[in-house]
Amino acid sequence: MSTRRRLPPDERRGQIVATASRVFAERPYDEVSTTEIAQACGVSRGLLNHYFPTKRELYLAVIGRLLGAPRLPTPAFVEGATAEGRIEESVREWVDMVSRSRETWLAASGFLGASRDEEIERLLNAYVESMSDQICEIAGLHAVRDDPAVRVALHGYSAYATVVTRRWLSAGEITREQAERLLGGALITLVRQTIPSVIG
Repeated sequence: MSTRRRLPPDERRGQIVATASRVFAERPYDEVSTTEIAQACGVSRGLLNHYFPTKRELYLAVIGRLLGAPRLPTPAFVEGATAEGRIEESVREWVDMVSRSRETWLAASGFLGASRDEEIERLLNAYVESMSDQICEIAGLHAVRDDPAVRVALHGYSAYATVVTRRWLSAGEITREQAERLLGGALITLVRQTIPSVIG
């Protein structure tokens, strides 16, 4: 008798993607088979193929899930709050969030800057653009958010933040407090000094 539990379609799809995320995080794409993923999910290969006809479609869904969370927290607006204060609060919450979701974030960030796949690049670019928009919201850069120099600067910060966070979480080369100071200090300098100097 089968012990598999019948799940609603959206729940089953989410369960498959979550399980596949763990499998792909452990080994490269080419070394993972759909049969293995189906077994890890506790479903038949036929059911897996019903939701994701190809391994590539499932892989893209996994990347989308990994890049969907966590995102940079946007503190609620408080009267009198400074950009520096909001940035520091957001960075503290970001560090706390990635610390709790360490494996998921490391798996997701591993794609950044490493893919030559057009569809994956599209997902990554959307992620970086979203992070840049959130920084504009946090730092009060609404009026200049579409300036090309601002976008380049924020995209550069995203790459910097990825390296700092990975070196903290993965290699343990710096402490959590040092990571917070590096991330917060760099973003405050970027917002208060560098960006104003390049946009006049």
